[in-house]
Amino acid sequence: MIENRSVIVNDLPFEYQVAGPVDGDPLVLLPAQGDWAPLRDELARKRRVYVPDESSRGQVAREWRTAMRDEVLGLLDALGLDRVDLAGYHIGGEVAYLLAQAQPWRVARLVLEGVEPPSPPGLVRPEHTDIDWYWVEGEPAGDELDRFRRITALTLVLSGGPTCRSSQDRIAEMARRIPDARLAPFPVGHPVHAAEPEEFVRVVAEFLDELPDSESARLWLAERGVVRTGEDTWTDGESEEGRLTSHEVAHRWAAAALGDDSLDLEQRLRLGFGLVDLLGEHRVTVEIASAVRGIADPDTAHVLWNGYRSRLDAPADCEAIVHSLRVDWFEHRDTAERAFTEVLGKDLTQLRPDSSEPMLRRARRVLEASGPVPWSAKELVYRTAARVPELSEAVFRRILHSHHDVYGDLDPVQALAVLDQMRLPEDTEHLAELRSALESGPRP
Repeated sequence: MIENRSVIVNDLPFEYQVAGPVDGDPLVLLPAQGDWAPLRDELARKRRVYVPDESSRGQVAREWRTAMRDEVLGLLDALGLDRVDLAGYHIGGEVAYLLAQAQPWRVARLVLEGVEPPSPPGLVRPEHTDIDWYWVEGEPAGDELDRFRRITALTLVLSGGPTCRSSQDRIAEMARRIPDARLAPFPVGHPVHAAEPEEFVRVVAEFLDELPDSESARLWLAERGVVRTGEDTWTDGESEEGRLTSHEVAHRWAAAALGDDSLDLEQRLRLGFGLVDLLGEHRVTVEIASAVRGIADPDTAHVLWNGYRSRLDAPADCEAIVHSLRVDWFEHRDTAERAFTEVLGKDLTQLRPDSSEPMLRRARRVLEASGPVPWSAKELVYRTAARVPELSEAVFRRILHSHHDVYGDLDPVQALAVLDQMRLPEDTEHLAELRSALESGPRP
């Protein structure tokens, strides 16, 4: 049953529709044009769906995307919705991504349909349409594109293919900038939800049913009274001033999560990786490594190394994971070779000049941490990576740093052969000094 309601936001009534079970996960739909009723009705079977009526807020809210964003945030505050799934179409999609950029911790999953990143300020008339020219506000497109990296929500970007009035290249670039986004092209034109309503509803519903590891970790913490309140602020209702940093949350709860005996070991590992995604703290990976140390079960190993590989593949920053590879695994002689093989060595055949972006990302990140790995375990990977132009700098830097690093491991003669294989420009910074040092033989 659909209900029409109103709540006061900034001293004015804000009208909205609501449907679905009261205890369902909250989903906010931000349509701009057209009818999203089929999606609303399908998702309201088990979700609490909110559809704000921006027309009730007057002309300003419809003209200025940032004002609309602030109005929707005000609505969420008034309704007591701390964290939601969010879906937006066209202008509603712009409001959705602006909200997810401004307060990333409030959006679990994000759906964008018919949305492309902003153009530089000016008068624009979209292609493939006869609608009026309109003014685009905002900063230069490059700055705006960088802001998409702030979005932490699992994101689905839907586009209508080459006949769509939006630029498919710009939409794809936007999706690439969002750390955890997937692009779903529908070659049906614009809008997708009207051209292919049944398939659109199916794809969106399946996406919203996914539970990222980070969301599982957030729910685990919430059950224990630990709730995120800002970019790097949390509360547990007990600490002094009621505020914790992500660092403090990791130190207080990582061991408890990896030792939760209500979960099996594989579930605890997934929870641990979710905490890494959520908090970005190395303390969690220390507990992950401790939880599996000495366990030879192949299923456990699969979950462990798949957790590392998937994060090394992803566009999202994974500094804690790269640091963990080096400190938790590569610096220990009893684990270095196995870990290196699992995260990169076993995929040697995928290291080619035409390697996929995820494979290149993983290779760069693993190479960055690989200094302490025994040379005998990494030589073939270095030689193979050296044949890939996009990886030659990473290989060079790692040989350079391995030579100077007290933990670094390399064979001078074979390292020289790898350098020769890459045929780096002679004026490459530090190349001459490195050659001279390697020609002198092993470090004393």
